[in-house]
Amino acid sequence: MDFKEVFQKEHVTRKFTNRKVPENAIAEIIKKAQQSPSLLNSQPWRAYVLVGDPLEKFKQASIENNDNDIKPDEDFASMLSLDWDVFPSRNMVTMGASQSFFFRNKLQLFSHANKTMFNAPAIIFLTVPKKSPAWSVFDLGIFAQSIMLLAINRGLGIMPAHSMVSYPDLVRKYAKIPEDEAVGMAIAIGYIDKNAEINDPKFIPARVPFDKIYKLTK
Repeated sequence: MDFKEVFQKEHVTRKFTNRKVPENAIAEIIKKAQQSPSLLNSQPWRAYVLVGDPLEKFKQASIENNDNDIKPDEDFASMLSLDWDVFPSRNMVTMGASQSFFFRNKLQLFSHANKTMFNAPAIIFLTVPKKSPAWSVFDLGIFAQSIMLLAINRGLGIMPAHSMVSYPDLVRKYAKIPEDEAVGMAIAIGYIDKNAEINDPKFIPARVPFDKIYKLTK
């Protein structure tokens, strides 16, 4: 696929079909993503993939935690400040308003999709060692972007979601992740359910005006 086409198709999928993604395809995507750059070639990332019965058990356990009002306890909360600056905070408020307008009476669909992990047939959990500098988080982001673009290039949909790592102890249990690794992000991948209302292609969140983020000094 042409790179421009791949890049333009990068948007989240809120519901996947039940079609399974070949395991060798997932492995190939992650292997190619290893070409991503990292600080001093540290390559701090690791990828754990859940499919099939272990994934369904993980989803159910997460739903039970949510239904029982178990407070999320993300690993990265201890690494990153949640005290947002005014600039990103304003952007998030705008996103929230536009989302409510778009979904109108469909917000329940969105909540259900999020709660059920978008019916994803495969989820990739990304980690870095707990004993890592903040730069490793940046490296993990590069690695994640590579995975997503490579998945799109294979005709797959993607959904990077913070909600899927809300309960890292459950992630470790079902994905067999060691205690010394921080669970940073999850990317659901699969085939896009083009008939799902929640995947309406008309909803593309607005971007910040270019002159608000770009400055040239010469």
